[in-house]
Amino acid sequence: MLKTVADLAKLAKKVDRKKMVVVFAHDAHVIESVKAAANKGFVEPILIGDEQVIKELIAEYKLAKPYSIINEMDPTKASLIAMNLVNNNKCDILMKGLIDTRIILKEVVNSETGIKNKNLLSHVGVVSLPTYDKVLFASDGAMNIKPDYKQKIEILEAAVDLAKTLGYKMPKVGLVSAVEKVNPKIESTVDAQKIVEYYQDKDIDFLVDGPFAVDNLVSFESVRQKNIHSTVAGDCDILIFPNLDGGNIFYKTCVFLAKGKSAGIVLGAKVPIVLTSRADTAESKLSSIILSVVNANGLSDSRH
Repeated sequence: MLKTVADLAKLAKKVDRKKMVVVFAHDAHVIESVKAAANKGFVEPILIGDEQVIKELIAEYKLAKPYSIINEMDPTKASLIAMNLVNNNKCDILMKGLIDTRIILKEVVNSETGIKNKNLLSHVGVVSLPTYDKVLFASDGAMNIKPDYKQKIEILEAAVDLAKTLGYKMPKVGLVSAVEKVNPKIESTVDAQKIVEYYQDKDIDFLVDGPFAVDNLVSFESVRQKNIHSTVAGDCDILIFPNLDGGNIFYKTCVFLAKGKSAGIVLGAKVPIVLTSRADTAESKLSSIILSVVNANGLSDSRH
């Protein structure tokens, strides 16, 4: 079980260096985060974009070898090159550089040349807080706007798969709402009930329960006060949010108001996808790359 996001680096040191393709790497913020991961031996970058600018940035940030550069300035063609590398097993991680998210994701989900291998792409954020004694997985705060309960099952299982690659044996999954009782007027509570019922007769290697308000999932004091009886309550690992609004607000509140540390990746493709934004700190970008390294290693293990 991870205590902090920083613990990801300890896991990454135990695995082989992964090849990571970066689409439109001609950006200082991108090269800075790639350099931090590459110089620690976690990744071997394949940098697609403006070759001249990339070379200048490599010199400026002192990116150590090994790395390779592919000169391509057309965003669609650059994205397609990355998809081909993944499909031909030439790289283990995909990272978005200075390119519109919509463009790269369009190629990811392309039915002929893309790399999507699940029905749904979903984002999992991993956060650690100075006031809490372990990390929390939060999904989905970036990809799926208003998932129905069947899509929430896919989001849940992707998050569980991620936790498994990080060494969790029996992760505890909480279905988040505003209350801990089913209310027909609150759709998220009804969805939670359906999800719990879906798993009741299934042989699963995780625990799932809900609906719960967030306090019921992270505070034993709240659990005692409300007399809640659940193996998930008070000690949750994975929080599944009712919609993108809830997941995004939680994730960013943790980071920007609670001094949390974070990492995040997109799941549902053949390889983990790092989608960082300029608002992310260099530390957060590095942590997201490291998370993808450990996840890719776990995925590789599961394919054999």
